[in-house]
Amino acid sequence: MTGNRKIVLATILALSGSLTAHALDQTILGNQIQLKNPSTPDKRKAVVKAKEKGSPNTIVGNPTISGASLSISANGGTPSAQVFPLPQGTSGITGKAFWSGDAIKGFKYKDSKGENGAVKSAQIKKTASGNFTIKAVLSGKLGVILVLPPNPGTSSCAALIITGGDSYSIAFKPFDGLITNKGSTLYKHKKVTMEGSCIVAPPTTTTSTTTSSTTTTTLYGSPSRAFIDRVLGLLD
Repeated sequence: MTGNRKIVLATILALSGSLTAHALDQTILGNQIQLKNPSTPDKRKAVVKAKEKGSPNTIVGNPTISGASLSISANGGTPSAQVFPLPQGTSGITGKAFWSGDAIKGFKYKDSKGENGAVKSAQIKKTASGNFTIKAVLSGKLGVILVLPPNPGTSSCAALIITGGDSYSIAFKPFDGLITNKGSTLYKHKKVTMEGSCIVAPPTTTTSTTTSSTTTTTLYGSPSRAFIDRVLGLLD
């Protein structure tokens, strides 16, 4: 197994608890997603933004207690996907908590030293006027970024998942909004008009026997084995 495959698999397994814990998936109107890969891995960057005016959505969960995660997928010529940890806790360098805030003021995540990975900052907030916003900034200088411009990119999705709370999907669908592609170096998607979910329900396998009236149903955990295989397959 290659180094990149090991990193992705370890991340997925470590975050499996946060991915199964969310109660509901709320969709938020996307503002912009941008993936950059100008040269070396340390130069890679990613930005995800969502802004929904007069939003009916609410913040459910408390990442200052339970942490969260951010998943990003990009579709097109060469699809890729990655899950990034956003744990609660305190920085061993600055002594400050990674997460701060509350459901009224909103929550902020900061990891300027990259102790937990590539996510430099993240925020989820709803104002008194009803504006719901999400933003995340990632840097290859802080950690490994394997979700890259699809060359060309056609669509993408990002989900902020609060452990023990709800998930918040930001979809950038095909043929919606403005898409900018610059080969394998840049994919930008903005000004979309439609919302959508990034959460895919795990497959269900039902096994029945003629000698018993009992039906056994096996559900893959989330992330499902199918999801893991898909992500790892993208790295082959």
